[in-house]
Amino acid sequence: MDFLREFNFTVDLERNEIRTGGDEIPLFSANIEFPKLFSVFAKEKTVIPARSECLIQGVTKASEHFRYAVTNSPSQISEKGVLVAATLVDFKKETIPVRILNIDNKPKTMDKGAIIASYEPVVNIVARPQEFSGEHQIQSILENLEGLNEDQRTAQQKLLQEFRNLFSTCDADVGHCNVTQHKINTGDHPPIK
Repeated sequence: MDFLREFNFTVDLERNEIRTGGDEIPLFSANIEFPKLFSVFAKEKTVIPARSECLIQGVTKASEHFRYAVTNSPSQISEKGVLVAATLVDFKKETIPVRILNIDNKPKTMDKGAIIASYEPVVNIVARPQEFSGEHQIQSILENLEGLNEDQRTAQQKLLQEFRNLFSTCDADVGHCNVTQHKINTGDHPPIK
């Protein structure tokens, strides 16, 4: 308890979590047995075009025992010619994004309420902060450039330094948006790899 007080941790037994700063760490009782897998259901009817990938919004009954889970491909859906990408999901969000790949040559329909994925609880989260500063990243880029003279390297370094906030340095600073959907009509032409 002294350690928790010293480092400003809050233990919330009602919500089964420990908080520090903005982080919430779920607590688990050794006596609680979780089922191995839970189901994710399609929020709305979706058609996945042949040989393409789609992000489908899923819903599930949120658990009060854990906050995070990893999605899997349930056996009944993989038999239908579609695959589900493993994804870390946060149950504080209203919907669960499920990335599905249709490997068949025909479109697949996911009806509203159909099982589109399964998930299992995450019981251990380990933070691994990136020790990759912007300055270190610029040096790494410059070391890998070939065919530049010293003046060009200096100009390149100044350019990278000036616009360093435009480059992604980790997975956390890349966002996504699901406000619009994009589709390219290729007619009867098959996809080209």
